Amino acid sequence: MQADINNVSRDYAKILQSADLEKEINPLCTNIDDMLARLDEFETLLASVRAESTGMMANNVCSILGFGESFEELRTRIDSLEQFVAAVTANLSEVERSVDIAEEELHVTDYSIKGLLLKPLKAKLSASEPTTSNSLPRSNLIEEEYQPVEIYNSDDYFGKSQEKAAEEVI
Repeated sequence: MQADINNVSRDYAKILQSADLEKEINPLCTNIDDMLARLDEFETLLASVRAESTGMMANNVCSILGFGESFEELRTRIDSLEQFVAAVTANLSEVERSVDIAEEELHVTDYSIKGLLLKPLKAKLSASEPTTSNSLPRSNLIEEEYQPVEIYNSDDYFGKSQEKAAEEVI
């Protein structure tokens, strides 16, 4: 058994003596040194970015907060404009409906000059003849008087202009 231990120890001694530690460890040390140098460079770059972003944040956040009132005013103006556009759209639909009714009353379907001038005259002549229809046609007339569509007032959405305010003062 002692001989086996001696043989094993000699074999291990030969392995250790044949190994060139400098040849195997030096490349590892070199790679570790390169990695440490890159890590230092990265840390320096990161510190620079942090400092710059902190400075930018401090400057820009104050500027953005300073515009808070302007942003609120802009939001209010955009909301008012959206309401105005909705009112104009509703008014335009009403005017189109009124025009459609007027065209029906005047029997205008031809939009040429001839159709626009002659069709209403023909409709007046045929209107004097009794109609057999029991239903009343749509009309914009109330008690034989035209009733215009109520149109929006821009002052409701944008406030009074300076000219109108000056006129009211006078």
